[in-house]
Formats: sequence, C-alpha cells, structure tokens
Amino acid sequence: MNCHWFYWQNKCSNMTIHIAIVSHGHKDIIEEVGCLPFLAGDSLIKVWLLDNIGEAGLKLYCEKHNVNYLKNDFKKGFGTNNNIIFSYIEKKISFTKNDCFLILNPDVSVELADILDIVNLAEKSNSELTTLNLYKDKKLSVFDDCVRKFPAVYDFISSYAGLGNKTIIDKSKITEAVEVDWAAGSFLLFKASLYRKLGGFDPNYFMYCEDIDICWRAQKIFGEKLMFFPQIKAIHHAQHANRSLFSKHFVWHVKSMIRYLLLFYGLRKPYKKNNNENRL
Repeated sequence: MNCHWFYWQNKCSNMTIHIAIVSHGHKDIIEEVGCLPFLAGDSLIKVWLLDNIGEAGLKLYCEKHNVNYLKNDFKKGFGTNNNIIFSYIEKKISFTKNDCFLILNPDVSVELADILDIVNLAEKSNSELTTLNLYKDKKLSVFDDCVRKFPAVYDFISSYAGLGNKTIIDKSKITEAVEVDWAAGSFLLFKASLYRKLGGFDPNYFMYCEDIDICWRAQKIFGEKLMFFPQIKAIHHAQHANRSLFSKHFVWHVKSMIRYLLLFYGLRKPYKKNNNENRL
C-alpha cells in the first residue's frame, strides 16, 4: 500500500504528526540511520529530539536538518523524557484534535511513506494506538519481537530462567491487522488526545516496562487496544544493554517488573499525572 503525498496534503492539512525521539548518546546511530532529515522535511511532520545527556554536536545536527532540539539539565528516564516532549509541544504550539504523537527510538529506520501509511490505516480503523512490524535486518528477514501479550509473574520468571517467553507473538502467522496487548516503545503511534488522557508514560519507571504499562492503561481504562499493522515495516538497529545479574540495567528491569506486576494484579492504582510533572 502506498500513501500519496498529495492525498495527504489535501486530506490531512489540519493534522500534524509529531515524532518524539530521545537521545541518550545516540548521535552516531542517528546519523547512521539517517531517516530524520527526510521525516523532518515533510510539511505534515514535526520531529522533536530531546538530548538527555548534552551530547556534543547533536544540537548542530538538529538545526541543520530542521529537527526541533530540546535538552535536559540532567538525565531522566525514557517515559519522563517523552512526556516532557509532549508537554513542551502542548505548551508552545498545542495539539489539534487530529494530531498524532509518535514515540520513535533513535535506532529505528522508517520511511516517510510508511509513517503516512500507518497514520492513514489508524484513521480508517478508528485506532488511537498503533504499531508496525519491526525487523532486525535490512533484508527484513529477522523479526524483532516487538508485539507481545501482557506478561504475568511466571512469564518473567520463565524468561529470567532461560525457559523461553510465551508472551512473544509469532508475527510470521499474522497477515493482516490485528489487536495485540502491547508493543515495544521503539515505535508507538498515539492519537495525541489519547496520550493526553493517559497522562503519558508513568514516570515512576526509569527504564523498561513503561511501554507495557501505558498499553495496559490504554486498554483497561479507556478501552483502546493496540492495533498492529504487519504490512507496514521498519528496521530496528537494536543495541541491547547488558542485563547481567546486578548490572544497573538488570536492577532497573527488576524494579520496573515489580511495579508493572503490582498494576497487573491490582495491587496498586494506575498512574495518574500530577500537573507539576513533565517540565523541561
């Protein structure tokens, strides 16, 4: 399916697709992937990059390629950073009722036409939360396990023990659009109004499981299930962090897992935004 630029120019002149990217020392991979200049060059898209560590040369790169540059005074977590971008947009230029808010990892390579296509498909299916089909290689032969079922405690135990992960959905068996429980925050497309109702990501997760949490809240609180479009494809040049026992990433993962499980089993209330949050 190809989405034509002129069709969108006429149909969606009152829509903006805001793309949020958080860089934590990702300047090299951003330049290597190279898709931001093409995305930022389209009149329907605004790209917003939040520099989480103050990386040398990143601001200049953004200025050169029409990418809106934001910078933190100190490091913050993944969810908080995306909330900051959303709040900044809302404060400075505001969202229209048709606008979209796309969470995009800096190591994901996606074509402009594919973003326009998935927005078009989301509109046609009345879906306010969508994702696409991520692969790990340029030949599109190795799936990224980006769509899954909501995990229970035994799923985490099984995964940690090396006994497999039954929450992973076999994408090779999916040939048409289907509802799934959650998808990785590498690519999550929200209707901006839904992101606002959710209060964004729960900032109490520093890293890991915040994507499970926000998809759970969207489904359980607002009845908005995540729609997966397998025909729309992109490449995730993933660089997985070390999760060996007692590494900081392992500790973050365990803390996040516990917080999510408390939500899953009804042992804590869902996150609700505090109006003093998400300030740059």
